[in-house]
Amino acid sequence: MSKNGEARTVDFSPALEAHLRDMDGRRAPDTEWLFPSPQRGNKDIPSHTFRETLSMARERAGLPGFRFHDCRHAFISLAVMAGVDFMTIAAWVGHKDGGVLIGKVYGHLANEHRRQMAERLNFEPQIVPLATQTAG
Repeated sequence: MSKNGEARTVDFSPALEAHLRDMDGRRAPDTEWLFPSPQRGNKDIPSHTFRETLSMARERAGLPGFRFHDCRHAFISLAVMAGVDFMTIAAWVGHKDGGVLIGKVYGHLANEHRRQMAERLNFEPQIVPLATQTAG
């Protein structure tokens, strides 16, 4: 269940779906989980919560301040930089404002991305063909 208590569906790209199916095919035979807990010490002691798993990963990576929200923030920033429109990102992450918050809070982009976007601007005059009308 999500933060606001509402279920939501997220679209998968064909590449992500293929990757998850491949992972499922390589899953250890003694677990039903796609992401089983890591081996700790001499025994495989399972985590009781996802928060506990994050805590162990954070400790091992030397990132004591890393939070779940940081994953969300990184995903949204990468989606913006990939050119996904704000309305789609908002739907994916459960915002109901049509993407306004994405633009205001998460829309800060990496310097390199801003430079690449600036290069896409075209100030040359363009001829726009008239739409053809059909008789009807």
